[in-house]
Amino acid sequence: MEHREHKSTSNKYAGFWPRFVAFLIDALIVSIIQSAFVPVISFGFIQPWFWWTNSFSNEPDMLALWFLGAGGLLLILIAGAYFVGFWVWKRQTPGKMAMKIEIVTIEGTALTAEKALLRYVGYIVCNVLLLIPYLWVAIDSRKQGIQDKFADTYVIKSPRES
Repeated sequence: MEHREHKSTSNKYAGFWPRFVAFLIDALIVSIIQSAFVPVISFGFIQPWFWWTNSFSNEPDMLALWFLGAGGLLLILIAGAYFVGFWVWKRQTPGKMAMKIEIVTIEGTALTAEKALLRYVGYIVCNVLLLIPYLWVAIDSRKQGIQDKFADTYVIKSPRES
């Protein structure tokens, strides 16, 4: 597929380090939000030791797996709501706002919910692969990460801040 480049994005790509710092800020915020749910998820680790868990299931160990699985999914959904919500609403998360960068489509427009979800799937892939694919931003000519390639997006220096 041939990449069309919107003229307003050329020479304004956000590099690896501003994006990295923005991601760290966002990861901290998301972690704080997610920490409210850790006690519920942690119950999955300790509940097999309580005699009364037998009333939940004939297999108390399976209940622990349900708590852990549901908890992991909940954490992914919380992070997804944060990132996708901000990307669609503002083109930028609080971390990107702090670094004065934003996400645009190849056409230079704001993200649709579909593109934002595709981009978040790219985040999940990068996280599963131990964050290594994020490094692609450092060597790509358009500073696109794997998540940007999934959704046909760019991260640019915010023209609204210039």
